[in-house]
Amino acid sequence: MSTIIRGTTPTLTFNVKNEQMDLAEVAEVWITFKTKPGVALKEKTYDINDVTIDAGEKTITLSLSQEDTLYFANAQMLVQVRLRMNDDMAFASAIIETSIGQILKDGVI
Repeated sequence: MSTIIRGTTPTLTFNVKNEQMDLAEVAEVWITFKTKPGVALKEKTYDINDVTIDAGEKTITLSLSQEDTLYFANAQMLVQVRLRMNDDMAFASAIIETSIGQILKDGVI
């Protein structure tokens, strides 16, 4: 995952590599962003209502608003995707580390 710049509107696409997982059977999604230890705690979780799931392409897409990215601290962030399937099986991705890049003038434009 590349750097997310504060105040921008990135679209993040998560590719599911588990060939046996049928994304058409997803009951719940949680995508959590959390600052790394040692930085003022910032945490935000998005759910199934915030994402687009493409079962054929095996992708989960999350579009962030300016407000979303402005909430994040200018720091290293950890990201994890968790899924619960219709049969109650639960899965979690490895934790992804990304940078949150700064902007010179804060605020929504």
